[in-house]
Amino acid sequence: MTSSTSDAASANNPDPNDQVEELDHQKFYHHPVWSQRWHHPELTEEAFAEYEQEPWFKNAADRPSRRFLTPRFPCNLPWGFIIYRTVYTPESEELWPIVLERIAQRLKMGVMGVMSEAIDNESRVEQLMVESHKDVIISDPHRWNTASIPQIRSHFVEYLRKLNQTGCPDIPRLASCLVIDEKSLKSIVEDEKYGFLGVIDGWYNPEVKYDYASYRGFMRVQLIALWSLYLEFDWNPMCMLCPDYPDGWIPVYDGGYGTVQDEDGNEYVKRLEGSAERGRGRGHW
Repeated sequence: MTSSTSDAASANNPDPNDQVEELDHQKFYHHPVWSQRWHHPELTEEAFAEYEQEPWFKNAADRPSRRFLTPRFPCNLPWGFIIYRTVYTPESEELWPIVLERIAQRLKMGVMGVMSEAIDNESRVEQLMVESHKDVIISDPHRWNTASIPQIRSHFVEYLRKLNQTGCPDIPRLASCLVIDEKSLKSIVEDEKYGFLGVIDGWYNPEVKYDYASYRGFMRVQLIALWSLYLEFDWNPMCMLCPDYPDGWIPVYDGGYGTVQDEDGNEYVKRLEGSAERGRGRGHW
């Protein structure tokens, strides 16, 4: 593709960052790639006032989904990840809907958890969480085809800046962004549990001394651990969730101690040893 053709294509597909508005914590979250603002008739301030008096809502106080369903912070909804697509081959066009469906299904399974067999109102909190899931998909072949981690991080950081998010994020969606490249896409199609996505820490600073010298602000996450990762981001920055790893390998968040892989997704043969404390430094290799 010539430079002039590329410029023309980009002009027809403007950068969504150009339309970003400062985050309003009193409104539902919105991203410019969405054609309409999200709304849920059962997640209004009036509805919450009624829910708080209901036994099914009170009984869910200790369940993970419950802490996101609060009228005090509507900006937490809809919830989900910001996902960059960096593969645009003909094969990927056919596989892309399968990948998105598997991501959504894994998140739904994570949310429902032990409540998957519940009936009537006892699982209503989890059902509302499933209904309020909406990922942001950043997809433009002229801009993001084979994009590098630094390119994506730079774009994501600029997005956070325009939202006026300059400190530690108070919304899990803004803790990191996910990346689906060709290896990630194929891994998800081949394995609906342990396929992986890339995770880029938008708050990574190469000048900061982290607990692990190996930390570079990038890891992978297994499909089966996506919901766990989202919950962790409500409390912990990515640098506390990423396992330590040997040179030449990629750290992988799996909802437990973590593991490491090579570029093709093959796991390191040595098992991880580390603290059992969840969410804090997933151990050493």
